[in-house]
Amino acid sequence: MRKGLLHIIALLGAITCCAQQYVFTPIGTSDGLSHHCVLHILQLPDGRIAATTPYSIDLWDGHTCQSVEKDSLTSHPLTGYRGAYHAYADQQNRLWVKDYKKLWCYDTQLNLVTDCLPDTADDVFIDDKGKVHYIHQDTTNLLLDLKSMDGNTYRFYADGTVTCHQGNRSIYAVQASLDSTATTSLVITDTLRKRFYQLIDQKFCLEFDTRTQRWTEIFRAQRLHTIALTDPHTAYIVSRDGMWRIDLDSRKAEEIEQVMLADGTYVSSSRLNAIYTDRNGTVWLGSYEHGMLRGTKATPSKRPSTDNQPLWGIIAGIACGILPLCGLLWIRRKRTHTDEKKEASTPNIPIDHELISRATTFVEQNLTTPNYTVERLAQDLCMDRTGLYKKLTAMLGKTPTAFIRSIRIKHAMQLIQAGKHTMTEVAEQTGFSSASYMAKCFQEDLGKNPSELRKNQTEHIVEST
Repeated sequence: MRKGLLHIIALLGAITCCAQQYVFTPIGTSDGLSHHCVLHILQLPDGRIAATTPYSIDLWDGHTCQSVEKDSLTSHPLTGYRGAYHAYADQQNRLWVKDYKKLWCYDTQLNLVTDCLPDTADDVFIDDKGKVHYIHQDTTNLLLDLKSMDGNTYRFYADGTVTCHQGNRSIYAVQASLDSTATTSLVITDTLRKRFYQLIDQKFCLEFDTRTQRWTEIFRAQRLHTIALTDPHTAYIVSRDGMWRIDLDSRKAEEIEQVMLADGTYVSSSRLNAIYTDRNGTVWLGSYEHGMLRGTKATPSKRPSTDNQPLWGIIAGIACGILPLCGLLWIRRKRTHTDEKKEASTPNIPIDHELISRATTFVEQNLTTPNYTVERLAQDLCMDRTGLYKKLTAMLGKTPTAFIRSIRIKHAMQLIQAGKHTMTEVAEQTGFSSASYMAKCFQEDLGKNPSELRKNQTEHIVEST
């Protein structure tokens, strides 16, 4: 028994050790941050840290925050952009923030720039030197990212191709092997090793070596959010489900389950959604509940030996850790059960069109993900499950589960009516676990099955001819 307990303790120690390379200090609403959820982090040329929240852009100077709301009335249409949150800083000290089909541009004093996009452009990119590139997208192969290195410009496309340009002259093009055409990308530059690291479609981390002109897949998971280099040999990736440390020499990935705060408490890595390394080498994390987290290197400490520790002490230590966890799990389970069972009794409130738009976008971006749950939608919206439930039922009279399903059904109907796919293919492309489950949802929501829709469509075509 003693041996087994010591094994458990050793395991727990190994997990904790991974998280203690850095200790993080929260910068939250009590420090002037406008919102506790931070989606993206970037350093401006003047040294300030720009944090993008769901509703604002905050500039942290080390002491205070300046904030401006990303009011939907001040956004600009960006019809060529289909990706997730992305931010850039240009040579004129302007901050550019892109979201799905939207663009915000601010100067360093947080004054809105109203004429930031020419009529001839439907997308914009800022390279590593801060140069602005206005783009008119080719819808057959979207430009997803643009970077610069050693005087050359590199363009990353939806089909996995990277092209290298010197001025107006094309030098070469190399295509990575992808499962399908991509829709979103995040690329960081490794100037020391002359490489780029790309998170593409939030599924793969690819490495492109400019010296060998070769693509290599180094990591794969679901909903990869951001990537940062902390030293020439190490990258960290933050995703929906947690954080990984990647050894760039061996290509081995190590999961980091939690990070340590300065007060000795821990934050689960699944509650992080952004990572960034500034010009001084400081590591920053964006979290869902704790604002920005500023990292410092942890001082290595020797873990006390358990060889001579009394057995009762070991048991007590484990109990102290496990019992609170059990209590939390019970509370979480109870709350989840209550949320699912309670009726939508919240009175009607004015529709928050911005929230509905963002929620719809997240669901549409995850149509092919059958396990895109209410919890994950709430997480993407920086809300808790209960808050999302209350808002949707009050505004739309439908639960988050019904909301997600209605969007999947809508897109499934479009594919069915197009008549180019089998029912199984339609189900796969719209996030239903099977064609039979899709038919069940159609029957419950529309009172008819998909086959009837296809039959009606076919009859309509015949009659028209």
